[in-house]
Amino acid sequence: MRLDELLDELQAHVEVVRSTRDRVNGLLEAVLSVGSDLDLETVLRRIVESAVSLVDAEYGALGVIGDEERLARFLPVGMDADTILRIGPFPTGRGILGLIIRDPHPLRLHDLSEHPDSFGFPPGHPPMNTFVGVPIRIRDTVFGNLYLTEKRGGTD
Repeated sequence: MRLDELLDELQAHVEVVRSTRDRVNGLLEAVLSVGSDLDLETVLRRIVESAVSLVDAEYGALGVIGDEERLARFLPVGMDADTILRIGPFPTGRGILGLIIRDPHPLRLHDLSEHPDSFGFPPGHPPMNTFVGVPIRIRDTVFGNLYLTEKRGGTD
């Protein structure tokens, strides 16, 4: 009986090692993909696509901070062109997105709508609950934020 328990434990450790290996391989592929093109728009989009893939999120976006603590550019991933058109103008940095601009620290939420700074979504916007937002820094300067939502499976 003890041998079966040890084999089960060994199998569990092997699965953890395989999972870690797969994540490291995914990260390496993401780094190589991001660095393979020097066009800024393409590089930024690949950063978001790689992040979405690595954390298994449905949606992601990168917001570039401009003047007056507002988003000057917004690069969404995971929505088709028709959905983006239905939603209307890109966010400028109010609500939760603005919170991360004003207080550039990682923010992880189980349900966006429960946060006091939640501003809501425009009509036509797909539902989003889980959320991770992180500032993108170069040394001490924040240039933008990475936003990831709707981890597949509904987990945080």
